[in-house]
Amino acid sequence: MRIFLSAGEASGDAYAAALVEALRKTNTELGFEGIGGKRLAGAIGSLVADSSKWGAISIVQSLRVLPRAFRGWILGKRRLATGTPGLFVAIDFGFFNIRLCRYAKRRGWKVLYFMPPSSWRRDRQGRDLPDVADLVVTPFPWSAEILKGIGVDAYFFGHPLKQLIREAGAARTGGSTVAMLPGSRTHELDRNLPMFAEVARSLTERFEFAISPNLDLGEVRALWNRLAPGRDDLFTQGDVYGVLGRARAALVCSGTATLEAALMRCAHVVVYRVTKAMAREAKLIGFKMPKFISLPNIVLDRESVPELVGLDISTADILACLQPLLADSPEREAQLRDFDEIDRVLGGDDAITETARLLVETLRSQ
Repeated sequence: MRIFLSAGEASGDAYAAALVEALRKTNTELGFEGIGGKRLAGAIGSLVADSSKWGAISIVQSLRVLPRAFRGWILGKRRLATGTPGLFVAIDFGFFNIRLCRYAKRRGWKVLYFMPPSSWRRDRQGRDLPDVADLVVTPFPWSAEILKGIGVDAYFFGHPLKQLIREAGAARTGGSTVAMLPGSRTHELDRNLPMFAEVARSLTERFEFAISPNLDLGEVRALWNRLAPGRDDLFTQGDVYGVLGRARAALVCSGTATLEAALMRCAHVVVYRVTKAMAREAKLIGFKMPKFISLPNIVLDRESVPELVGLDISTADILACLQPLLADSPEREAQLRDFDEIDRVLGGDDAITETARLLVETLRSQ
């Protein structure tokens, strides 16, 4: 039986690879193909298309990656149109995957949406999902309830990050480093590393950077050495949980990494610097800033971790939020208590295994 997976962002690539491994444990007669990054490629071999450079936030950045993504979309459609249809698994990356889901269903594929787009929203969920997906597995309990209310066959098994952390054997070992999670996209590094270099001038703690597998480690190291010469900082690729487990506190670019830090019980500050072009775009399209941008605050529906977002983020503001977390302070203790609550809200630590079981049951019922 064919299983085609489609993932765009670095986090989706990790979920896709883990899902393949879980499926292999339940059924050895499955054939895998897909669109993804280095992790999925490592799990299934060659890819239909490599999506590791497709990530973008703003309109300008999206236009820059659009030609590559469009070529991948065409390649995906061609593969879906050949041979006997099977099971199509879309993972996040909504703008791209919703369209592939719709095409796959027309070609006779069964469709599962794993980690549906905007699943963090509490007011509404993807209105396209009832039409394009036969099943949805979502990482948040409120998302499952909303989706069921609009006619989706939706499931919540817990957040898959919890299983990834458990299977990695990740644990807090203690330490005095400051974990630096600057983002998984090149344009995020361009914005965040100069800001982190300014912070470094005021701290004696050693930094350890967690570098996404989608980035070139040598290029990141060289850029940092130019921005902050003379420092003896560490660079680790492919072991974000180890970096967080060794750290006293962290500076984190918004995204999945904020939830990884919370689940690893690493006190942190969320920092996201936008460009002038991004600010103009937001004003032009009437973008309304959400109440929170970091997943820990979204899960709790209240502010737990400081969020510093905007064009001009001062070093003083970052240090004012970070330095208490490096000490045994009330701010640090409050975050750690909140992280225990987040862990409870996000359910069990076997979401990937349970999703694989659901997929196998779906295949057997066809």
